[in-house]
Amino acid sequence: MTKLSYSGLKYGENAVEINILVDIQNDWFEITHTKHVSQVMNKSTGEYIIVNRNTLKCEIV
Repeated sequence: MTKLSYSGLKYGENAVEINILVDIQNDWFEITHTKHVSQVMNKSTGEYIIVNRNTLKCEIV
């Protein structure tokens, strides 16, 4: 199983890092960007994060 971990600084707050785990083989997920924020949504589980756009990171787990 290949999983991706997306993380970043929570939008509207200082120094609060949040993350979300996505299984790329089984989950349906979507990444959207606006001028100020990035949103990663795991549509299979209903979880999502909204982070400052320039702080979004992706790591293979």
